Amino acid sequence: MTDPIRDVTPNAHSRNQKVDLRELFRYLAEFVKHPKNRIAQLPDWNWPTLFTFQVILSICSGTIAGLIKLNIYRVAAGLILMPIVSTLAALGLALALYYYFQFVENRTESYRKIFTLVIFSSIPFNLFQILSEYFAPVTLIGFTFTALLALIGLRSNFQVTQNRAYQLIGGLYGLVLLAWVINWQTIPA
Repeated sequence: MTDPIRDVTPNAHSRNQKVDLRELFRYLAEFVKHPKNRIAQLPDWNWPTLFTFQVILSICSGTIAGLIKLNIYRVAAGLILMPIVSTLAALGLALALYYYFQFVENRTESYRKIFTLVIFSSIPFNLFQILSEYFAPVTLIGFTFTALLALIGLRSNFQVTQNRAYQLIGGLYGLVLLAWVINWQTIPA
């Protein structure tokens, strides 16, 4: 029996498994300059590089947020908890998209490529999250940019139709908005 989430990326098993930090930071600089172009042409990185990128991004986001708030507990959470939670969330969202392709689109896409889309489209969310302690709605602004990048990425990299992409990302955005409103209403003033 084959693995249900197999990597269907060509030459995936013969790839170099080293993390190239220079390439990682070079690509990130290019991504920040031209996010629309970069999300339309995702890099073909190995798993160690993807996880390294995800962990570095979440540590930076969480730690800087803690430093801005001048709270040692938030800094510690940014160093320890943020990478774990955000990586699990990215893996979960990638898994949901993987099964979306399986059951709705009736095709198999590379889980690694889907995970790549998820972590790169989440860059704006992570950047805007830094300021959320002072202005909570900035989280939604970051997620709006994340949703726009995900739309472009789904259409360009996975040839999802425009209507399906809007439905998929719109539904996800609605869930995040609902969770944000519920969370915002339950936080004491």
